[in-house]
Amino acid sequence: MKDNTSSERLQYTIRYPRKVLARTLLKGTARALFALLTRTTVTGLENLPKQGPAILVGNHVAMIETVLMMAYPPYQVEMIAAGDIPWDKRFAPLINAYGVIPIKRGSMDREGTSMMLDVLKQDGIIGMFPEGGIWETGNKGARTGVAWLSNKANAPVVPVGFGGIEGALAGIVSFKRPRLTMNIGQAIPPIGVEVSGKSRKDALEEGANLVMERIEALIPPEDRQQHNRIESERFDFQFELKKPSGEIVTPQIALTHKEALSKFFHRPVLLDVLARNLERPVQPLQRLDNDPAQIAAAAQEILNYLTSENPQFLNYRFGYETGAEMQAGLTELRYLAQWAAQQGTTLTLKPLRWYRMAGSQEEVMEDKPGEMHIF
Repeated sequence: MKDNTSSERLQYTIRYPRKVLARTLLKGTARALFALLTRTTVTGLENLPKQGPAILVGNHVAMIETVLMMAYPPYQVEMIAAGDIPWDKRFAPLINAYGVIPIKRGSMDREGTSMMLDVLKQDGIIGMFPEGGIWETGNKGARTGVAWLSNKANAPVVPVGFGGIEGALAGIVSFKRPRLTMNIGQAIPPIGVEVSGKSRKDALEEGANLVMERIEALIPPEDRQQHNRIESERFDFQFELKKPSGEIVTPQIALTHKEALSKFFHRPVLLDVLARNLERPVQPLQRLDNDPAQIAAAAQEILNYLTSENPQFLNYRFGYETGAEMQAGLTELRYLAQWAAQQGTTLTLKPLRWYRMAGSQEEVMEDKPGEMHIF
């Protein structure tokens, strides 16, 4: 283990360990609350390296995995978190008290990258979620960032599978003591990029996929089925314009990006982030209101954010092609709503989604996010 003297630590963009007293208190409090409010099982603690550098990685459904990853390892875990959007105000005080390394996703964040590498150079422990977020349904696939970081820092990767997370926070609040699982697997050696017959990019993607495979194997079977539950999806978007007399109006503006627009609505965490974290007045789209003026204003708020503040908000999550189509769909929806307001009609939105659960032949249809009908 390196002996990091004060003069040596000045060379780093971030010190490790840091906020020792605050983090010790928070770790102890978290463990006590898990013991009191949940039935948590942790296995594989013996698989954790005795010291760093090391990267802990896990599947991500909600905030609770972050707290588990912080609370149970015997050393301080430097958590990586999204830095491209403000923290949820419900959790911001705790996040700020513990301290995280914010990463601006979808761009070359040199400052965040330097901080992660400097933690590992000091034999530190990084905690991260290679899927990159909780906006998608099912398995989102791994980002190559974890493989790159492992290779660059020559650090092993420790896979962690979490279970019982979905709906756990509601169970905790209602004192139902939900069952939570944290399974720690054997460390994967530092990801190599000098692989015969493979480019550096392909080697990193292969390493990232290996990491996700190891994580998947550690997720409890019942949760693994949920994690990979969506087998196929298709989308459409319908709408209706109606005058106060009840007459149906044929619009002069078409929606040509219906699938992407519907997918946007059927990823409700996106609108939740815009409303809660960013405090944008997008509630008319969350509620699927039929007032076209409010729909147009809400769509404009999103477009302003995408064009002026965070152009990578959708691109990072869905790729450039789908992100661009979603933005184009929102633009078309704004024009349609403005036209409807000028005509004095209501505008009823109906984003449609069809999918099948893994292992099932029944197709599920949602005509409103959260409402399902099984055929």
